[in-house]
Amino acid sequence: MATKINELKRYTLVLPHELYDEVKRIADVRHISVVELFRKFIRLGILAMKLEDDPESALIIREGDKEQVVKLI
Repeated sequence: MATKINELKRYTLVLPHELYDEVKRIADVRHISVVELFRKFIRLGILAMKLEDDPESALIIREGDKEQVVKLI
């Protein structure tokens, strides 16, 4: 189902050049637009916030044999 134009919201985001350059680099490597990458970041952030609200859930990042529990402030 296509999204109607009037269902979209616009938000202007101002970023430091260094941060934008890193986001742009990641988007280029993944062959997606910066906008799509920001949408992915937002979806991941929403999931993280939901997990934080549930005392029986945790967001765990695993790199190799190291695990890290993420706590959002």
